[in-house]
Amino acid sequence: MSTQKVIVSGYEASQVPEATTTPGSSPQPTPRLSPAIPWWARIGLSLVALCFPLLCLITLVLRIAFRAETPRIKYAWTSFLNTLLMVSGLLTLVAGSFVFFLAPVPVITGSGLTDLDERDSFPALPSATSLTSVDASRLLKPLVIVVSPAATRLWTNAEVPSNSFGAGELLHADKDGYLFVTARHVAQLPQSGFGLKPSHVLISTQEGTWGTADIIATADSLDLALLWLPRHTGSLTFTQPLTTISDGAAVFVIGHPEGLRYTLSTGIVSGFHDQSIQISAAISPGNSGGPVYDDHGNLAGIVSSKFDHNQDANAENLSFAVKPAALLTPDVWHFSKGGRVHLQHYVDALKSSSK
Repeated sequence: MSTQKVIVSGYEASQVPEATTTPGSSPQPTPRLSPAIPWWARIGLSLVALCFPLLCLITLVLRIAFRAETPRIKYAWTSFLNTLLMVSGLLTLVAGSFVFFLAPVPVITGSGLTDLDERDSFPALPSATSLTSVDASRLLKPLVIVVSPAATRLWTNAEVPSNSFGAGELLHADKDGYLFVTARHVAQLPQSGFGLKPSHVLISTQEGTWGTADIIATADSLDLALLWLPRHTGSLTFTQPLTTISDGAAVFVIGHPEGLRYTLSTGIVSGFHDQSIQISAAISPGNSGGPVYDDHGNLAGIVSSKFDHNQDANAENLSFAVKPAALLTPDVWHFSKGGRVHLQHYVDALKSSSK
């Protein structure tokens, strides 16, 4: 049988009257000490346990206030408060988990992008005069999108943008929807342990709203993907012109390097390599899939990769973009969800605009 040692101060002991007995009489019961913690204090503080921050503050105040109390009272209060803190912390953790995993997620995505549908104009490209950096930022940034693989929140079916994202650009807008191009490795980043490739991505414009776009074509050898976003209102059209750029020509690159969205960088074409062009403009993670424009707003390339010292000791920040001629070659694409039709509409629009 275990015993518990109770420490009683000299003052408390002096308050207990000694039991007196007379010959032939039964011993008188020894009076019990009053509870160290009143019942009303236990009930009140137990209710405060529902608010962990408030309980922490009260605990700090009480420990300071009871420093001059007897050891018995300090021990009782310390044990009681420690128990309340553990229970309150557990309740807070459970409540926080419930809110994070089970609470309804605000709808941040839709099947379209209202700001695109309601746009009253698209830039007239190619520009008749050479664009300055200020002109390029004003005219070309609205044509660029943020591309992010969709991530599903645990315990819910709500889709939210993932932590990985790249860039893309508008190729064609007609009465049915919008055609975009981006890098395949941005659009088809596996989102499960089985390496399954998604069939859609989330895209956003400068306005910050998100829409769901289908992946309608991929060109694995060129690391390209086509995206399609349906249109709900409006009928404004746009066709992005292409160009075969010259060595040494000035270029504008728009993307989201290291999370810095809609960053404009400038450079020149420094070389050609098979299906790609080498550029001197700064490129970082987040630029992948973004456009390379010439100084008239023509699409001169789609950012595909960057080599640096971490990949090749002989590389010195080499940046590459895929030539846009691939957009006019259906044989390199694997189509789905009407991708061939949407690409053909863009090609036809290009031919009509060049006449």
